[in-house]
Amino acid sequence: MVKKKKHILTFQLDFNFFLLGISSSENDYRLSWEINKKLEIHLRKGTDHVIKRKEIEQVFFVYTFYDEEVYLQYFLITNKSENGFLIEELRNIDYFLQIHGDLTDNQQQQIFSSVKNIKGVTGVFKLDINTLKSKNKLIIE
Repeated sequence: MVKKKKHILTFQLDFNFFLLGISSSENDYRLSWEINKKLEIHLRKGTDHVIKRKEIEQVFFVYTFYDEEVYLQYFLITNKSENGFLIEELRNIDYFLQIHGDLTDNQQQQIFSSVKNIKGVTGVFKLDINTLKSKNKLIIE
């Protein structure tokens, strides 16, 4: 008799990204346009981030840009949908700006300052992803 081997696959999500919370009354497309101008990038409407729980479906708009020269990937994500919030504990945040890739502290500060100076932005917050209860919802596929 051959003994069956059991293999366990462990999967760990990658939360290694710079994260800003943005408060703004601007529409998502308008804010993405302003961020494009300030950061000299090209955010474009991507595939919506959909979360399904029981019979409720939440749809969050996503804008993306990949900078091939410096290997940075940008995501602008709405925090509010018709059926609630992406990150429930941050109801005062309207948008999240995620940046994947290697950023120096100086680059992070420059991005923070640039976004803070956008017309229509009332607040910008550096967020620590590890303190968020529902951080798994920030993983965009």
